[in-house]
Amino acid sequence: MKGRIGSMKNLIPAVQLFTLREFTQTKEGLENCFKRIRTEMDCDAVQISCIGRDIPASFIAALSKEYAIKICITHAPPDLVFSKDLDVYRKLIKDHQTYGCNILGVGNSIPRYIDDGYAGFKRMLHDIAPLLSELKANGMKFAYHSHTYEFVKDPQTGRYIYDMLVEDTDPDVFHFIQDSFWMRYGGINHQKYLEKVAGRIEVLHVKDSTPRQSFCGDAEPYFGTIGEGNIYYPPILDACEKAGVQYLAIEQDYCQRDPFESLKAAMSALKKTIAEI
Repeated sequence: MKGRIGSMKNLIPAVQLFTLREFTQTKEGLENCFKRIRTEMDCDAVQISCIGRDIPASFIAALSKEYAIKICITHAPPDLVFSKDLDVYRKLIKDHQTYGCNILGVGNSIPRYIDDGYAGFKRMLHDIAPLLSELKANGMKFAYHSHTYEFVKDPQTGRYIYDMLVEDTDPDVFHFIQDSFWMRYGGINHQKYLEKVAGRIEVLHVKDSTPRQSFCGDAEPYFGTIGEGNIYYPPILDACEKAGVQYLAIEQDYCQRDPFESLKAAMSALKKTIAEI
């Protein structure tokens, strides 16, 4: 099967459409993205994220079928995910069922939770309980994308916010998306946290970390194209297989060249890395 390569046959390269968000706001633009992902990258899966909100789910499902590209997960708009509106939740679920996608993800929390730290994230879990219940009733999962602020400790218990998200949620419905750049940026032991969410992580975001000169003249980590930075992937990919990760979604938040060219270079480097392990 295309996309399943090397000894790590269970790791499937994918494209995170957030990278191409400037091109996905219209039907025509989105179709062109699907076409180029298939013809130029020979890629079998995408993550839906930051596409035009007026593009019907049926149109997206038709593109998925036409280009034989599976929608493996989404990043639903945070204002919808955290709306606390049951009708909104049911529409999101219906759209995902139309896509043929059973994992509804969110790319970030929102300030009203983040700014309150540990207590804010506990409130977030309370507020999305109806969404989690609806997803579970429909045989679907929720996936939360972490950054670095989930690795702030509760001053009373000393427990990370991330640990609370893992330990205080239903493993049947509350899953995770980890990101190789943000785990490195936060100084987190990535292999340890892949093990911690084993069986609860289907998608890993992959990108590289390259130095960029800051305004004060110091070098700081910045989003890079896989193969052009300093993240060493073999041990991470080994941990991914053990944790049950299925898709390696290439994402570059900001590109230093044409996003399609960045994605093609990253796809080539990722496939090469997988094949050589």
